[in-house]
Amino acid sequence: MTTIRDEITVDGDVGAHEHGVTETACVERFLEQLSVAAIQRVVPSTQVVVSVRDGETTRLVASSSARAEACERAAHDAATGPSTAAHHQGRVVVVPDVDDDSRWPGWAELAHDAGFRSAVAIPARLDGDAELLLVLYSLVPDAWDTAALTTAAHYAQELAHALTVCRTAHRQAEVNAHLKAALASRATIDQAMGVIMAQNRCSAEEAFGILRTASQHRNTKLRDVAVAIIEGVTGQPASPPPAFRDSSR
Repeated sequence: MTTIRDEITVDGDVGAHEHGVTETACVERFLEQLSVAAIQRVVPSTQVVVSVRDGETTRLVASSSARAEACERAAHDAATGPSTAAHHQGRVVVVPDVDDDSRWPGWAELAHDAGFRSAVAIPARLDGDAELLLVLYSLVPDAWDTAALTTAAHYAQELAHALTVCRTAHRQAEVNAHLKAALASRATIDQAMGVIMAQNRCSAEEAFGILRTASQHRNTKLRDVAVAIIEGVTGQPASPPPAFRDSSR
C-alpha cells in the first residue's frame, strides 16, 4: 500500500500546504482503507488512486499500486488524462480501452506501458471549491459495466462526504487551538496589567498602554513582556488559565 503525503501543484511544482485535508491522520487511514475496499467492491483487477484538488493545488493522497500512482502523477504534471478531463468537465470519464483511445496520447502510452488497459475517473465535490477524484485503473479492457460504474460513483460520493466531515473537524480543531492560545495569552497579560496598575496606580487602559509600549520598544510579543513582568515581580511564573473542558464529551 502506497500513501502519498507530499503535494503536486497543477504545474508540477512541489509545495507545502499547511492546512490541507491530508495532514490529518484519520484522513490518511481512511484513504488507505478505501483503496483496499474499492478494489474488493468494484473489480478485483482494479487499482485505485485518490486525489484532492483544492484551488490550484492537486494532491495525490492515496493509491493501491505504484504503477497507478505513477500514471496519475504524470497526468497531473502534464494536466492531461481522464482525471484532468473529469475535473474540467465535472463528470465521469471512462477509457474503455487505453490502446484505442487517442484523447491523451502521452498518458495512454504511460498507462499501456504500466500494463493498464482501461481506466475511469470519477469526480466528487467536497466543501467549497475542493474536489475529490477517484481514479480506477484496470489490467483488462472494458473492465466496468454500468453496475460497476454506478457502485464506483456512489463510493466516490461516500468518500467525499467523509472527507468533508474530516476537513470540518480539522478546521474546528485549529480554531479551538487558536482560541485556547489566545485565552492563555490574555490571562497572562491581565496578570501583568494588574502588576502595572498596582505599581503605577493607573487604570487598566493606561496599564495596557504601558505594556504595549514596552512590547514595541523591545520588539517582543506582548505576552512575552507580560511574562517577564510577572516573573520579575513575583519570582514565579505566570499562573496558567483554567483548564478547558470539552463540552462534546
